Formats: sequence, structure tokens, C-alpha cells
Amino acid sequence: MSRARRALALCAAATLVTIAFGSPAAALTLKFPRFEVPPRSDRELCTFVRLPRKKAMEFGGSLIVNLGGNDHFTSHHFLMWAYTGTDIAGFGTPGTMVDSKACLDFGPADTNQRILLGGSQSPRTLQRMPRGVAQEIQPALGASGKPEAIGIILNTHWINGSDTPQSASVKIKMLPRRGKVKRHLQPIFEVVANGFIRVPPGETRTETWGWKPGGTSFNVAGLGGGAVPDGPACVIMVTAHMHKRGKLFTVTYDGAGSDEMIYSSQEYSDPGQLLMDGVGPHRAPLLVRPGERLIYSCTHDNGVTTDMKMGCEEEAGVAPGKSAAETVFNGNGVSGAAKRCAADADCPATDEAYPGRSFTGRCVPANLVFGFTSDDDMCILPGSYYDANPDAPAGHECDLGLM
Repeated sequence: MSRARRALALCAAATLVTIAFGSPAAALTLKFPRFEVPPRSDRELCTFVRLPRKKAMEFGGSLIVNLGGNDHFTSHHFLMWAYTGTDIAGFGTPGTMVDSKACLDFGPADTNQRILLGGSQSPRTLQRMPRGVAQEIQPALGASGKPEAIGIILNTHWINGSDTPQSASVKIKMLPRRGKVKRHLQPIFEVVANGFIRVPPGETRTETWGWKPGGTSFNVAGLGGGAVPDGPACVIMVTAHMHKRGKLFTVTYDGAGSDEMIYSSQEYSDPGQLLMDGVGPHRAPLLVRPGERLIYSCTHDNGVTTDMKMGCEEEAGVAPGKSAAETVFNGNGVSGAAKRCAADADCPATDEAYPGRSFTGRCVPANLVFGFTSDDDMCILPGSYYDANPDAPAGHECDLGLM
């Protein structure tokens, strides 16, 4: 399918969906058009959907289905964001697909002004908010400074390990709220641990950071993620995000005299999620107060039980690859990941995709650090919460019936 036909397909889907959303009980369906991923490579794409709605939308969850996967072709991730900036026109023609890294170089200069709505690494992921809870999506502002439209950024990343081209698409159903909204959901997208990933060849290491109410928010381009509340929070979901050398992800609740591991996963490609919405067998929402925290840890393996990260050497005798913290501190961007290679022929002296960097011509064992491809790694805590009720009796601060 040509780029023009893909754009028309997505625009048509957005139009049909907007009409369907006239009823608050209706679901809204989007589709990321089919795209192709070359053999033995990653491909990450972004596109933009513009919904001509000037009032806030109450979002009740999502069903995300990644289509086209097989034993050698899999989704690295899908993410959906609501744009909250002031230059919605900067995205250009809705429906245009653009190759991009995390959509940080996609659209207007303030494209990082966005709120996470949902995501999935699995073939099918249903994320449903409890009755009485919804996520509020505000329309973005236009040049006049007035609400213009709701802008949705769609981001998909696939890995093709086969010797032939593969194609995929993503279907997304945005679900309506259930019942009267008593609390607005906020996303957790805690990414600071990414900055400290640096695993030398032949070693394993663990990175740790914490999400805590009343803590510092690093919600800036390339560094931070979702919201950090000022007061007590009711956490209703946590999950994990690592890449292929991620061996273990854990979340521990540190507070109220407790040091309880509440979640762990050894499956980077399908980590599952811990639901704490009080529905059925799920535990009740977890109250996290200022001074308490969720500690998340990632253990990465660079060549002990996994294949070793290989990269183009930049300084003779020194393993390439610098941590994100080091590159950000030195003003050299977000990722200092080594250029991927399989042989010396992959490492010419310069590469326009790596401006300001030069190579010795050797492909050598490299440090495993934060990066946007599946050959590099990440350590991210996604989740969601709503504000607790400070006036409720002790033990009932998360009880929606009292709100």
C-alpha cells in the first residue's frame, strides 16, 4: 500500500471513530495501518490522529491488538499518547507514518508534551479502568491559544528476526468510562533507571530507582515519564518494560513498615501486569503516601547467558557504549548506545546516523546501555494511579464509594 493510501486509511478511521464517539457509551476504534519491516532489523513508526473535539474526553481504558506477529516477528511495544502541547498543527497531515525513535523527533518542537494513555508488548492487551475512574484527555491548543482538537500520537515498534520482510498493523479500541467519574486516572511512566544502565561485556548488573508521591518529577523530553502526585496515591496497576537482555524486573512497596515485593517478571516480551483494582480476585488499590515509594529494579545480562552486545569501536581498546546519564550530563543527547554491528565491515569511519562520532573500523564487545533499539536496553516502570481521599477513614482512602 502506498504512503498516500495509508494516510487516507488512517484519516478515514479517525473520521468514523469521531462520529461514533458522539455517544458516551460508544467505543472509539483506531487502526495503525499495515507497514513493512525489513529482514533482520527493527522498525519504529509514529503517526498522528486528530479528533475534532474541543471538549475533554473521559477515557475508560483500551484494548490493543498487535497483528502480524509470529515466532520470528514480534512487537517490541505499542504506545498511545495524548498530545498536550500548543502546536497541534506542527504534526502536519494526520495519518502520515514517520520513522522515529520514541516519537521524540516527530511533530512539533513540544512533542514531548504528552500523557500516556496505554501501551502493550503482548499480542493482545486489555486495560480497563474501575467503575468511577477515567482518564481525562484535554484538547490541545491551537495558534489562537484556544482548544482546537484532541491529538493522539500512535507509536509502534517491531522486531523482525527472519530473513524475509514482514508486515504488521495494530488495532486500538479506546473504551468509554463506566459510571459517574469520581477520580481521574494518572499514568505512571517512571524511567530514571534508564540513565544508569551500563553493563560491561560478560557481566550482569541491576539498576534501581523509585516512584514516590511528593518526589521530583522528571517529565522532560528524553528523561522523564508520567505524573508524580503531591499527596497520597491509589496505585491500581504496574507492569514492566525491558529489552531482550532484561532477565528480571521487580517492584517492591516500601512503606508503612512494609518491604513487600508486589510484582516480578522474567519475561521481557510479555511481562504481564499486576492489577490492583479490587475487582474479582484482584487486590485492592495500593495506597502509597508521601515518604513511601515503589522501588523498581531491572537486572540485565550482557553475554553471561545471553548473546553479547556488539558495537563499533570508537576509541581503541575501550568498549563502546556510554550510559544515558553520562551522555545527558555531557550534552551529547539521550542515548550513548554503541552502533550495532556484526562484522568490521559494518563500522566505517563515519556514519551520518551517528553525527559527531567516529569509528576505528572494528566490531567489538560493547557495553549494554539505554537505547531505542531492541539490541540496547531499557528499565521502565509503567503503571497508573488516582488521588486518594485524605478525608476518608483510615484504611478507606482508596474507596471510590466514599468519594
